[in-house]
Amino acid sequence: MDVVFYIDNNASDNDGNDASSTEGKIGAVQEDGSLLPISSWSDEPAFGNSIEFLVDEEDRVPGGLDMTKVKIISVVPEASLSYGSRQVGGGMGPGNPHGEESEVLYYVEQDLLEGIDVAINPELEIFW
Repeated sequence: MDVVFYIDNNASDNDGNDASSTEGKIGAVQEDGSLLPISSWSDEPAFGNSIEFLVDEEDRVPGGLDMTKVKIISVVPEASLSYGSRQVGGGMGPGNPHGEESEVLYYVEQDLLEGIDVAINPELEIFW
């Protein structure tokens, strides 16, 4: 699964005004071939020089981003990318009581993120 930098060509704000940006964003190609934005809970490296990302449930839409409205800038090189997984909900609670479900984590070298709008959402962090 590739991780890419992209530009949202036809974004609009809450009032319907053009909010297109030339600032790049980061997303991941999913198993079904769709592209979804990925977020981090911190701008601090998780290990080494890599920032840890995942798909925020708030950004998970059927079919992913509208590919007619985004332009792929580049693909993150394999040498600068690693993958992992974590149990959904920390493997506890009514949503995943036995820890069978997991979500993909993407580790991207921090050096590549200059000029990229990294979505930070501290609520995505799971405390074990």
